[in-house]
Amino acid sequence: MSQVQALYIDSAQKLEDLLRKLSSQTVIGLDTEFISEGRYEPELCLVQLSTPEEIFIVDPVVLPDLRPMWELLTSPEREIVTVAARQEIKFCFKGAGVAPAHVLDLQVVAGLLGYGYPLSHTNLCLRILNARVNGGESFTDWRKRPLRPVQLEYAADDVRYLMPMRAKLLARAEKLERSSWIRGECDRLVKTVMREDERWRISGSTRLSRRQLAVLREVWRWRDKQAQSLNAPAARVLGDSMLIEIARRAPATVEDLFSIRGLDSRLLKKAEQNVVDAVARARSIPESELPSNERRDDPPQVNVLTKLLSVAVGNLAAETNVDTALLATTSDLQDIVRWFLDKEKTPRPEVLDGWRGEILQESLIGFLEGRTVVRVGNVNRPNPLVFEPFHKE
Repeated sequence: MSQVQALYIDSAQKLEDLLRKLSSQTVIGLDTEFISEGRYEPELCLVQLSTPEEIFIVDPVVLPDLRPMWELLTSPEREIVTVAARQEIKFCFKGAGVAPAHVLDLQVVAGLLGYGYPLSHTNLCLRILNARVNGGESFTDWRKRPLRPVQLEYAADDVRYLMPMRAKLLARAEKLERSSWIRGECDRLVKTVMREDERWRISGSTRLSRRQLAVLREVWRWRDKQAQSLNAPAARVLGDSMLIEIARRAPATVEDLFSIRGLDSRLLKKAEQNVVDAVARARSIPESELPSNERRDDPPQVNVLTKLLSVAVGNLAAETNVDTALLATTSDLQDIVRWFLDKEKTPRPEVLDGWRGEILQESLIGFLEGRTVVRVGNVNRPNPLVFEPFHKE
């Protein structure tokens, strides 16, 4: 694959030929080049695809209708191989109307097999295959045509090593009996990317009341639509800090709205009444339909126990050779403690299910129940702690 020349797809006939070739492939490598600065959503500029034998570069600038390609990529029998899959998942959904049925994110796979997480594409190639790729075109303007040979070579390299890396990583996963972990985590990634209902819960929202959260949600929705219509970043329409302040004050009139210090009327582009209307909609929502408040008034033991569990998780991650960032976050550990303290009113945390549960369940719950004690073992090992059953003397 290192010597394979990419085929440039810039005509309807070439695209038709490409789809015919890809129709027999069940595993396809995917990467994209896009411009996101100054836009509501990224502008797709290039699509790179690979099979075990060939590399293709599809030009969406000259081929704007790529729906047949996206439908092929998202078909139920096909697996998409990529790195840091979030944006590729979104492009698939936008192009085909559905998310890809099967995604293998090599960044996630590497993190579950001891290579580290999150590794860039360049570092993945180096760590897994000892292959060096050129990263010199990271900040190029992919909208300009014609593309220079060095740009096309860079774009091809982004998918050139996906299949060899996939083969090596999956062989290691099979040896370590972690194939189910990988599938489960990649499926979870797709669901997380597609689950955007709670995007309005921005930084600072945990300090708001339920009624204020309703105001935040309505004004956020207005901002999102406004940004989309202007094809501009949402923060350019109205910053997050200003959304929080509007939610706190819930202005009933335009005069009330502009009494907020720092609010520039030029940002609203004569849409101030729309903001006030959004606030009014939130004011009219029945109490029973208000969004839930995620603010927690935790007892002090939650903080203490979370810190102890964090130390234990770091040790378990080293013991299993899984990156800590994938295993459990501080928020996950807080959820475990809250659930343990009040199982009747608190749902069981998702982190205790699947492959994470295999690693965490026995040690952490045993620790909280007092059935397991922790001691220092070999201080020279990456995982110096030892979990042992507690025996009363």
